[in-house]
Amino acid sequence: MDLRKQEEQISKWLEEEAEDDEEGSNDTASETEDNVEEEIHLNTSDSEFSNESSEPEDGIIRPSKRQRTQIIDSDDSLGDIYETNSPQTSNQGNQRVLQSTSRFLYGKNQHKWSSVPRSATTRTLRRNIVHFIPGPRGEARELQEPIDLFRLFITDDMLQQVVTFTNAEILTQRNKYKHESYTVSLTSLSEIKALLGLLLNAAAMKSNHLPTRILFNTQRSGTIFKACMSAERFNFLIKCLRFDEKQTRDDRRKEDKFTHIRELWQNMINNFQKWYTPGSYITVDEQLVGFRGRCPFRIYIPNKPNKYGIKLVMAADVNSKYVINAIPYLGKGTDTQKQPLATFFIKNITTPLHGTNRNITMDNWFTSVSLADELLQSPYNLTLVGTLRSNKREIPGKLKNSRSRAIGTSMFCYDGDKTLVSYKAKSNKVVFVLSTIHDQPNIEVTTGKPEIIHFYNSTKGAVDTVDQMCSNMCVNRKTNRWPLCTFYNMLNLASINAYAIYISNNLRNKKKPTLRRDFVMKMGDQLMEPWLRERLQTVTLRRDIKVMIKDIIGESSEPETPVHSVTNVRKICYLCPSKARRMTKHRCMRCKNAICGSHNIDMCSSCAE
Repeated sequence: MDLRKQEEQISKWLEEEAEDDEEGSNDTASETEDNVEEEIHLNTSDSEFSNESSEPEDGIIRPSKRQRTQIIDSDDSLGDIYETNSPQTSNQGNQRVLQSTSRFLYGKNQHKWSSVPRSATTRTLRRNIVHFIPGPRGEARELQEPIDLFRLFITDDMLQQVVTFTNAEILTQRNKYKHESYTVSLTSLSEIKALLGLLLNAAAMKSNHLPTRILFNTQRSGTIFKACMSAERFNFLIKCLRFDEKQTRDDRRKEDKFTHIRELWQNMINNFQKWYTPGSYITVDEQLVGFRGRCPFRIYIPNKPNKYGIKLVMAADVNSKYVINAIPYLGKGTDTQKQPLATFFIKNITTPLHGTNRNITMDNWFTSVSLADELLQSPYNLTLVGTLRSNKREIPGKLKNSRSRAIGTSMFCYDGDKTLVSYKAKSNKVVFVLSTIHDQPNIEVTTGKPEIIHFYNSTKGAVDTVDQMCSNMCVNRKTNRWPLCTFYNMLNLASINAYAIYISNNLRNKKKPTLRRDFVMKMGDQLMEPWLRERLQTVTLRRDIKVMIKDIIGESSEPETPVHSVTNVRKICYLCPSKARRMTKHRCMRCKNAICGSHNIDMCSSCAE
């Protein structure tokens, strides 16, 4: 049976039932009462309702005054309608829907819900209409090379700032060394790019946590690391990496705990939003960047793989897994502007999406009824789908779990633009999902689950997928400095977004994209190439390292000067007197000393002995 037709029949039956109650009932209750209940009166007096526990005169026990549940069959004739004191279910193929006889339901805080949906024949709501084309923007639409895509997010200007602050730290650190050498010399932009290239190559080969001595062992990790720089230089540069001015840090830290890397982080986020238009469906969730060192806002989440680390609230596109925005959680000192913490994060992280009618999918840490109302209003104009915690006071008690309720049943209630569904997945588990994009109690025929839950399951995993991609190909190395840990994660996110644009461009041009591992390795090689060519010009560089560099950048070795055969080189015989030495081509068979033919020997005396 068509669900839309079924809902019309439900509404029609409720209206007819209400009219019958008004005509035949002797109840003198007020007509303005919201909680409309059907009551059974069998020659009872008013005293029966004043004392429900008393026994009637005729000895017949009447049903108590309770809300009853209507069980509606899926036949075209609407079937039989049963009234029971406890919820029952009726199979609608694979569909199971419980409909309350009460037109209105109330939560613990007296939040009012309706059990009747709006008419399904109305046109599409304005909040569900989106006008934009998702995908890369501007010059990003034409880029194919990994290095060009990486520069969209981590620009040369940003890296030049890193070079400046790193050199300031190098000047401080090299005073601790007795002898000045190239290992403790100042760095340059091309060398920092080469360092990032090495980190990306280590991530692609899943060797980011290997000790440095193994990374720079040519028998175990190849020649790419040793050709780029020495192991000592690699460790020294990572030790000296800095992202802000150290002299003014203390003053800035009083206002912002994230000031060590705030400017670099915000520039990258701005670039994320500049070069890509996300789709209609966005996921907001949290990412925990693993870190166990000292950090003023390190948190503990027991159900995460890393458990300890830096929490990032992140928004990502559902289809492409492109990261749109990310905000670090700075602990209890976060200025929420007198708002709930979850509401503060949602409003701030969706700032670039305000007024676009996009849908935001979130988990129960963020979702609330008040947030759903606020997001529908200007200037936000966003819809919401998210799970709701069972302790929320807006949830009616009728929708919560009960022993008599069958597994797989669903109950719906409505409040303006909001729809709340209660689905019993297990005997001891009821899932509550709030939506402002759905307005009908539609059920998937194949699974028997509400359409709202299917929509939530299909749009909830974008941030989790990004987190998984960061773990599979991770730049992070062991460190006790949280700004460096954050910088590693920035490289992970930049490579993911670069690959998302690369995939979009190739699909639009009907080309087959390469694997992500090959994409990241090529990106690392392209970052290292300018530095390798610069290093190749070093006069004092060892010959074997020059050969490694030429193999990596694809240059053939210079042809060596041909060495003439020993027999073709004329030498002076060492046995002849100094005044009469003759030139000869003959040599000793063993030591190759020159021997002229006048001596008639094949080996010198020392070799013959």
